[in-house]
Amino acid sequence: MVMQINTNTSASDAYRKLAAAQSALTQPTVAISSGLASTESVIAADSVDFEGKTRAVSAENTLAAASRLSNNAMAEQMVDLTRVSILAQPVTAVSAQANQSNSDVLQLLRPAA
Repeated sequence: MVMQINTNTSASDAYRKLAAAQSALTQPTVAISSGLASTESVIAADSVDFEGKTRAVSAENTLAAASRLSNNAMAEQMVDLTRVSILAQPVTAVSAQANQSNSDVLQLLRPAA
């Protein structure tokens, strides 16, 4: 841009045009800077949000794994209880028969009335 300055009025006009041109050049820079700042804040917020979601999923997975382990332990205990119950039933039956036999013998030994 070439300017010829011949008078004070021309100098004044040239100065105003130069100031306007400088102002016009700084506006995109300010807009770009503010755009970058807002983009950085959005990226930071997304990063924090992603980290929070990752932690939540990790906690949920840990809880699910603990639940499966607990369910497995409970199932093992139920199997053991059932096994002990099955093994105890014949012992109870034999004991009842033995008690009945003693009762029958005692009835035979009682004097007849």
